[in-house]
Amino acid sequence: MMKIRRMLPFISLCILLVVCTGCANIKGAGQENDGKASSGETGESLEQSTVGVQEKDVSAAGVGSQDGSVSQAGDRSGGRQEGNEAEKEQAATEGQGSVGQDGENAAAEPKETETTEKMGEKLAAENAETGTESPNNVSGADELAGMEFTDIEPMMVYTTANVNVRFAPSTKAEILYKVSRGTIYEKNGEGDGWSRISIEGENYYIKSDYLREKKAPGEGGGHLIAIDAGHQSKANTDKEPLGPGSSEMKMKVSGGTRGTTTGLYEYELALAVSQKLKAELESRGYEVYMVRESHDVDISNSQRAQMAYDSGAEIFVRIHANGSENSAANGAMTICPTAQNPYVSGLYADSRRLSDKVLDGLTASAGCKKERVWETDTMSGINWSMIPVTIVEMGYMTNPEEDTKLSDDGYQQLIAIGIADGIDSYFATP
Repeated sequence: MMKIRRMLPFISLCILLVVCTGCANIKGAGQENDGKASSGETGESLEQSTVGVQEKDVSAAGVGSQDGSVSQAGDRSGGRQEGNEAEKEQAATEGQGSVGQDGENAAAEPKETETTEKMGEKLAAENAETGTESPNNVSGADELAGMEFTDIEPMMVYTTANVNVRFAPSTKAEILYKVSRGTIYEKNGEGDGWSRISIEGENYYIKSDYLREKKAPGEGGGHLIAIDAGHQSKANTDKEPLGPGSSEMKMKVSGGTRGTTTGLYEYELALAVSQKLKAELESRGYEVYMVRESHDVDISNSQRAQMAYDSGAEIFVRIHANGSENSAANGAMTICPTAQNPYVSGLYADSRRLSDKVLDGLTASAGCKKERVWETDTMSGINWSMIPVTIVEMGYMTNPEEDTKLSDDGYQQLIAIGIADGIDSYFATP
């Protein structure tokens, strides 16, 4: 009995250890089950998240989702991504200080606007000569929204092609009307490839690529005259249109005729007289622009007309000499467009008056025969002109007597004086 009493504490301790161990096992099992449950929930959450991502990608690709809630979440997520990209694009665009060519907010749809801009520029370049552009289905208010224009000191400009005047700076904006090459406007603003012009106090828009500054005549009240010494030392047999938009082609520039007696080339005679005419006009207070001052050039007839206009000249005087199979033909003549000219009919009256005055002055001064003013639409140098123009045929280099006179410095001076007299008369009698 004493032994059993002595063993009770030990037995109690063992029983206590067994009980504690059992409790610990039960608790551990509970924790393990809890962990499995937690892992299961996490796995389900990841699966749902993956599904959400997949559904978002499908939604972004434009495919309908069977699970409306997931699809909507995907759409919202996609919208946030697009918004972030747009914000980045907007920041970059604002940093460059530009907006889309079509006058729309470049940040709203940056990639589409960029593509539209490039396409618009390409279409504008392709259609400039024909005056055709994109459909006019956009209002001015929409296009001006977000478009930044810089006010500039008003300046005179002219159109270099047949172009459309629009209500807003966009190739999609409504067209006011189409204008022809050489039309003059006052420009008062510019922005993103467009120019703002004023017509009767209202603002309209033309692509800047097709406008050029119209230079004013020189200071001091003198008139500015453009002189073109005809031809050049080497002909350019390549072809160019007879006039703006013409399908008929003509040699860019020929070498001209040659004196049958003196051997003097027409391009040499033309420059010699042009230089004398320049000096004579300057002595009378005129300003003079010379299209060429050497023989070694390559300037087509259309380019010569463009250069004359770009100079700001008021009239264009082209110096030439004549030739004929009939060696007896002699005398001076001038050439101008007809009243029905398909390219420059608006210049007919002034060109005819200039041709008459110059021919009268030349023949009176030089004492040569007066042939006529020839009206024709076959001269590309006339058809491309944008200011009153005349071609002066000083005499026939195929006539032995006249050829000899034309090579003489004194006779050349009389021709220059006579042309200058005709110019004086032109400006004196509007």
